[in-house]
Amino acid sequence: MNGLLFVSGKGPTGNPKGKLGKDFTTEEGYEFARQTGIEILAVLKSALGSLEKVNKVVKIQGFVNAEPTFEERHKVLNGCSDLMLDVFGEKGIHTRAVYR
Repeated sequence: MNGLLFVSGKGPTGNPKGKLGKDFTTEEGYEFARQTGIEILAVLKSALGSLEKVNKVVKIQGFVNAEPTFEERHKVLNGCSDLMLDVFGEKGIHTRAVYR
């Protein structure tokens, strides 16, 4: 896609093992998602040379490993979304989807 950079396959530092709602809290999941956002920023900086070249964050998709009864996946993904807003301001406003 012309002018777009896709980043995929990123996860939190240390690749924690376990499920939200059983082994980890929503707050811990938020931090994992924020760590994942930092990994994404590192890829962007490496590919572009500078985060200043980012014009817009278009979409964030997150896969959240959680117990079937865990209903706060959206709160977990906020960790990544909030980071993009902190770093890019209005350019960081994006759509998103969270999956099991």
